[in-house]
Amino acid sequence: MRSGLTDFKQILGFRLSEPGTQRALYILTVLFLGAAYVVCRWIIRSRAGRVLVAIRDSEQRVLFSGYSPANYKLFVFVVSAALAGLAGALYVPQVGIITPAQIGVLPSLEMVIWVAVGGRGTLVGAVLGAVGVNWARSVLTNYFPELWPFFLGGLFIAVVLLFPDGLVGLFTRVREKWMASGLWVRKSPASSEPNG
Repeated sequence: MRSGLTDFKQILGFRLSEPGTQRALYILTVLFLGAAYVVCRWIIRSRAGRVLVAIRDSEQRVLFSGYSPANYKLFVFVVSAALAGLAGALYVPQVGIITPAQIGVLPSLEMVIWVAVGGRGTLVGAVLGAVGVNWARSVLTNYFPELWPFFLGGLFIAVVLLFPDGLVGLFTRVREKWMASGLWVRKSPASSEPNG
């Protein structure tokens, strides 16, 4: 058990080394990601989601309003644990190994960086950050494997200092400036007709 669980070769009778099985697992992962996004979006827009946001902002105020923050915290902890378990169940067959190092401090910090890069407080930001940072990781570790931890640390510092709202916040600011500058103007059908 020290080196982890290895030797995953089959799932439900299908060989994991075959491209068709890998493709099916990727498609299943994307479908579950979409389902998890919809569920999380529904939770956020529900009354429970509004209470969770209030707990984030001021737990004492929520407590004095008659709600039990402990129950809502337990609820969101259970939902996050279920999503983490689902993610692990989809991850291990695709990689073929799971080790204790993959549930340590460094992977947890990496996930914090995913959210920071994508945009804190947004579901889309978490997805963008995870995809973007992991894409950069797969590219950089092929060419400069020893530089990846430095790049990750530099990326986190740059995000915190330069664009604290992440990619989603950066995109929103750029779009707002572009709209305010007047460069983006819709032409009405009347203005496009020649005068005469």
